[in-house]
Amino acid sequence: MSDVSVETMEFAARDGFRLQGSIFHPAGPVRSTVVVQSGMAVHRRFYAAFARHLAGRGRRVVTFDYRGIGGSRPVRLKGFPATMLDWADLDAWGVCAAAAGTWPDEPLHVVGHSYGGQAYGLAPHPAVVRMVGIAAQSGDMRLFDRRVAREVRWLTRYVAPVAIALVGHFPAGRIGGGEDVPARVYRQWGGWCATPGYFFGDPAVQARERFAEVRAPVHLIGFDDDPYAPPAAVRALAARFPAALASVEIMPATIVHRGPIGHFDCFRAGLAEPLWAEIDRRLA
Repeated sequence: MSDVSVETMEFAARDGFRLQGSIFHPAGPVRSTVVVQSGMAVHRRFYAAFARHLAGRGRRVVTFDYRGIGGSRPVRLKGFPATMLDWADLDAWGVCAAAAGTWPDEPLHVVGHSYGGQAYGLAPHPAVVRMVGIAAQSGDMRLFDRRVAREVRWLTRYVAPVAIALVGHFPAGRIGGGEDVPARVYRQWGGWCATPGYFFGDPAVQARERFAEVRAPVHLIGFDDDPYAPPAAVRALAARFPAALASVEIMPATIVHRGPIGHFDCFRAGLAEPLWAEIDRRLA
């Protein structure tokens, strides 16, 4: 993996918005291109060790920041008009289109972490030949532990409105960790979490029609100790993809030997390498 080279570049979203990304180039022959679609409020650097691992196995890996996040954040986040649906429709789709156009002879895969797996179903690019979701789930709070559901309700109903009114965005970096999130993104996510069925219960999204357009096999991997993507929520998301294309695998946290995995440690260097090898095999 020491021979992996990393390039920073901009990608054009579907509407032309410039997104900052990184490309991890393998030293030898390329097996496929992999676009990593991030979770909510997660900077692309979080996936750098994972991307290096895959590049060391011959895969070209693209990571990027959604608009309003990390390197794709404007100077002023207050009033920035991004929505969570924009992250799928414009950003994830646009990066997949750029990857497909730049390396047309390489199979195109997506690895979607949490919302990144949901985003693939909302805006599936036709060039993708396989998607592996990691801790990707339905956000229907009826499928979660009551403690987690209460935590989400408290954040979205009480904490977020006050914080957004004060600073103009949701300051995730100061409230629970992660990147700051544009106000409309957080409000849309909070509304979906409060809706039975998550975004499938929001008629404006037309999520059923979007997921029906998926043509590539989808394999969702969950973990038995993940409070933010419990097995029931992972299976619920899988059930929304075309049945002939979707499969689910719930892995025990012991796969990394020193556990736990939870929702984020699946990408932690020094712990998750055994899991990364399994993900590489699932990409085929």
